[in-house]
Amino acid sequence: MTPRRIAVLGAGGFIGSHLAPALAERFGCEIDAVDVTFEKLTTADARVHRHEARIEDAGVAEEVTRRASVVVSLTALCNPSLYSTKPLEVIDANFTHLLPLVRLCTERQVRLIHFSTAEVYGRRALDSAGEPTLEMNEDDSCSVLGPVHRERWTYACAKQLMERVIWAHGQHHGLDFSIVRPFNTIGPRMDYLPGIDGEGTPRVLACFINQLLRGEPLKLVAGGHQRRAFMDVADMVEAVCRILERPAACRGQILNLGNPANEVSIAELGRLLSRELTAFLPLARPPRFEDVSAADFYGEGYDDTEQRVPDITKARRLLSWEPRVGLKQMLPNILKDYVERYAGRVVGPTSPFPIAQGLVA
Repeated sequence: MTPRRIAVLGAGGFIGSHLAPALAERFGCEIDAVDVTFEKLTTADARVHRHEARIEDAGVAEEVTRRASVVVSLTALCNPSLYSTKPLEVIDANFTHLLPLVRLCTERQVRLIHFSTAEVYGRRALDSAGEPTLEMNEDDSCSVLGPVHRERWTYACAKQLMERVIWAHGQHHGLDFSIVRPFNTIGPRMDYLPGIDGEGTPRVLACFINQLLRGEPLKLVAGGHQRRAFMDVADMVEAVCRILERPAACRGQILNLGNPANEVSIAELGRLLSRELTAFLPLARPPRFEDVSAADFYGEGYDDTEQRVPDITKARRLLSWEPRVGLKQMLPNILKDYVERYAGRVVGPTSPFPIAQGLVA
């Protein structure tokens, strides 16, 4: 089925900047791209209309739901460094500010595809009886978060409550919705480099690349033993397109989107990135590793999930979809993107990577 018009909230962010032009191409319809900045949304497609605004601004949710037949909501504060340092802003961005949007989608019969997070599963994979499992399942796994003083769970708690609000609107008031739980999606244009186009601590991929480009040691929180399953943003975009194409099958469904075949420890990810960068920049300084505590890296109140692997059985069945890109295939393109975007600002006469200047000439 072809949507009449799609609104993509958070279209200037990492996933949104890949998704908005792909939706325009796939469905041939107009896209309302809503965000506060569009540096990452580089498409020249005339069907993608940029609207610089926040969803909580007066009249924005009303206008979005008046024009669009489908809303894809990616807007969020999803930076782990903020969960303990700006918890009230995290709660507002991931819950409070989105409540009017959900109500309007319900009242106006606008289909809502809402991006939640794999973090709603909490500290580890547990089945409905509380028994440990390897994979996290949308319809069976419990959501067990840490204690209130561990503010790291602020984000997951806000996201989980928003899921419950959306679910209730669907069950009791007819909202046509699908909820996406992404598992560690990575790709070009992800996050930022501190001190250049952002402040604070970005997510692990950008953290490692920032440290590599600056010739600093790669910092492994608690030794980097935590395990994650990484998925390429192209696989995410394909899955979301299929959700839009299958409204009946995906109505009222929560879907894990991730790649269990790409499960590695954070330390292994650092080693893979280091090897790829050495192949990419043969004269680069050999990387170093440094163990740091979570409290020193993220601040007090941090907590974590030791292992996060998705059960994607439902996505395979409903979407006829399979993630295809392996971790070793992803990393060269991601590194090339970072070097090309930041070479003029990070790489200079005293940089450990002077050869990178020639790659972007």
